[in-house]
Amino acid sequence: MTGTESLPPQHYAWDGSDLEPLRAPRKPGGGRGRGLHGQLVQQLGQMIVAGEVGAERPLVPEEIGQRFEVSRTVVRESLRVLEAKGLVSARPNVGTRVRPVADWNLLDPDIIEWRACGPQRDAQRRELFELRWGIEPLAAHMAACRNHPDVVRRLTEVVVIMQRSVAQPDPMTYSRADAEFHGLLLQVAGNRMLEHLAGIVASALQVSGGHTAGCEHLSDASVALHSRLVDAVAAGDGEGAEAAMRSLLAVHPEVDRLFPAPREG
Repeated sequence: MTGTESLPPQHYAWDGSDLEPLRAPRKPGGGRGRGLHGQLVQQLGQMIVAGEVGAERPLVPEEIGQRFEVSRTVVRESLRVLEAKGLVSARPNVGTRVRPVADWNLLDPDIIEWRACGPQRDAQRRELFELRWGIEPLAAHMAACRNHPDVVRRLTEVVVIMQRSVAQPDPMTYSRADAEFHGLLLQVAGNRMLEHLAGIVASALQVSGGHTAGCEHLSDASVALHSRLVDAVAAGDGEGAEAAMRSLLAVHPEVDRLFPAPREG
């Protein structure tokens, strides 16, 4: 195995008894990789999230078709995808309008990406970190209590890949390995709702990268923190795994501002 080799295109999911290999979670709504339709979803979604399209006036299919030089069928299908993501709503005699942010599916991987690449990038980074701080230590604790050797073996392999990626250096491979590491712990925690968040966190790690990935820099120190977490999971030490995950997440540059230490006295 070389330091730049690709990770296997699979994740694992806990089904209550055996560990089964699964394909990486598919993105809900999927607006990508579908030619004109996917491109239009991407463009309109980014414009809505960036605030370039508001609720003041309806989205007129004819105008959209003319602006982007696509057919009404493509426009109609794209608006359906955006409606499924909670970004727009279509009503008789009202037309299709942008919905309030409170109605958006903020856990949709596409919306996470659009927010991370737009003017809301700082808010997206903060909210993602707060979400991870709340759920990942718990997931690590629960995963350690499952005592599943296959999980430990895969986590160990991923840490080796991360170590070699630091030595190269190879940020892309490191990022993919980091995403699998964190996603895997969520998937094997034994909680279906946490399992559902695994694909979302992994996707968010990949699109946000850098500071959001839980490790500010590729470094031997960050690899050592991952290795410490694996050791705790291997030992069935739930409290140790939870503490190790908090130490890993604590390297986030904003952790002191978001979770200030209590003042003495």
